[in-house]
Amino acid sequence: MVFILLLYGSIAGVVISKRIMKMSQAVIPMIAFAILSSVSLAQNYTARLIPEVNDGIGISNLLAAFLLPEAGWTKEMFLSKFELYLGISITFTFIYFLLVIVENIKSTGKA
Repeated sequence: MVFILLLYGSIAGVVISKRIMKMSQAVIPMIAFAILSSVSLAQNYTARLIPEVNDGIGISNLLAAFLLPEAGWTKEMFLSKFELYLGISITFTFIYFLLVIVENIKSTGKA
């Protein structure tokens, strides 16, 4: 995940520096990925809460398998990862709104 964010951040930085895209627009894909990750991890966590449905503990979808470690699975770890990505989603959304406000203030100040 960190590698993907660094790669995307470097590409977005180049695009923003060339004035092709606003900074708030560059945050939108990160918000979408963070929300999708949160939903995926929430689904994985809630699937593990019903022991009658599952034969042990495991990963229920591809994105959760990408985001979670290979071993050491517990319900508490699933919950903590979900809470982490939910916090990241909320943070990116808050940053997006701040960037939109700052960009609107800058654009009205130039006119």
